Amino acid sequence: MKVQRLTMGGHSVTLEPPDISRVVLRGDISAMEMLSVLGIVRAFAEERGRVFLLIDARGLGGIPVDARKAICEGASIPIRGTAIYGASFQSRILCTLVMGALQLFTTQHDNPVVFLPDEESAFGWVTQRRASLDAMAVAS
Repeated sequence: MKVQRLTMGGHSVTLEPPDISRVVLRGDISAMEMLSVLGIVRAFAEERGRVFLLIDARGLGGIPVDARKAICEGASIPIRGTAIYGASFQSRILCTLVMGALQLFTTQHDNPVVFLPDEESAFGWVTQRRASLDAMAVAS
């Protein structure tokens, strides 16, 4: 599979084999846009068995209540790590609330969420997380 980029509104999702979904958020995200992002990530994760999220929150606006409720649709996606970078203080609070809600409704609780300053450190964290999970799988 080659890299695929999909856009919805000012947001985009780039699917990078083997298992990374890069999500770029620009402006407010509506419930419909949230559902679109989750649908894309879900299909990729089901194909790959897992997914890691790299979220660029530098341009994130608001996350209205209906979009926060829509995040529950992502509860069954096998997300194994989320690295959010470039988030302002306000965006970090919003993202923490949204990801916390997702954790409440999911059966899989092995999705650590970290906030990092830039894309390079976020990608490095995902690389380390993948290696750690792969090592645990081999040891089992």
